[in-house]
Amino acid sequence: MNVTEIKEHEDGSATYQFDMTAEEHGVMCQQGILWCIVAGITGVTPEKVMEAWLDERENKEGVSEAAEGSVQEEVG
Repeated sequence: MNVTEIKEHEDGSATYQFDMTAEEHGVMCQQGILWCIVAGITGVTPEKVMEAWLDERENKEGVSEAAEGSVQEEVG
């Protein structure tokens, strides 16, 4: 998938044009519809999901780094 054109508008919005395969188009439509349903039912947004994922990832990396440090202390 490639972004072929971006038009920025005076009101701050933008219009994007994509070039994608039929398979990519199908996945984008399917996932977009699923997001609409999930957001409508739960109030969850892509931003909230991304923030939660980043927090979880950061916490896992912190635990991993702490574990590595304690192993090094025992060995050292």
